Amino acid sequence: MAVDEVLLDGVAAGTAPPTLRFYEWTPACLSLGYFQPFDVVDLDGCRALGVEVVRRPTGGRAILHDRELTYSVALPASVLGHDGGVLPSYYRLSLALQEGLRRLGVPATLAPESAGSSAAHGPVCFDRPSAHEILLQGRKLVGSAQMRRGGGLLQHGSILIEPRIDKLLACLQRPAGVSSRGLEEAVAGLAERGVTDPGRIASAIGAAFAAGFGVGLAGDSLRPDEEEAAWALARAKYQSASWTERLVSAIA
Repeated sequence: MAVDEVLLDGVAAGTAPPTLRFYEWTPACLSLGYFQPFDVVDLDGCRALGVEVVRRPTGGRAILHDRELTYSVALPASVLGHDGGVLPSYYRLSLALQEGLRRLGVPATLAPESAGSSAAHGPVCFDRPSAHEILLQGRKLVGSAQMRRGGGLLQHGSILIEPRIDKLLACLQRPAGVSSRGLEEAVAGLAERGVTDPGRIASAIGAAFAAGFGVGLAGDSLRPDEEEAAWALARAKYQSASWTERLVSAIA
């Protein structure tokens, strides 16, 4: 999370190029959205399963990062031109994700712009899609969230390989009406299409982004100053209870 934020600030300041990266999580981690109350978390359940908890800088709801691949895109919003608005930018980035999955033989589709706009959401990101999110046979395959700062845009999301529904629900204070069966019917994973190699997934999606934006991709590492900034931000913010546990549900 700290690296994503440092890259956002870098592209906004013009000190870093537009960046696409992919990563996995060790150990497994439950990430909460920026505005999500911390008391949706079942800490005993997380501890029993060895799952850590972090709060994202972006919005949305809880995601279990386990047997999935996380993607992250940081770029100046201006490079999207007339697609720089929130929904148009989601659509533009989702088209690249969809094309990458198509290259893997996965017939992904995009949720309509009206998706998820009328019903109340539970604590789980994958219980229903939002506008332009990636679906497989009508079930949510990729969950994404976005933030903007100083002219920079960060979008990151979770590409499910093997959904861990029971594990996810064991990490949450399950509200009434949320069942593992209901979520299993709403969620898809790439493994059901025989796609399980994170490196292969990253390569296909990276190639689709390059083609869709008419650019070349160059592999690189964080600069020493970026790495130092990310570690400092991790210690001060993302490893801090004052950040992760800062919100609780409002009492009616």
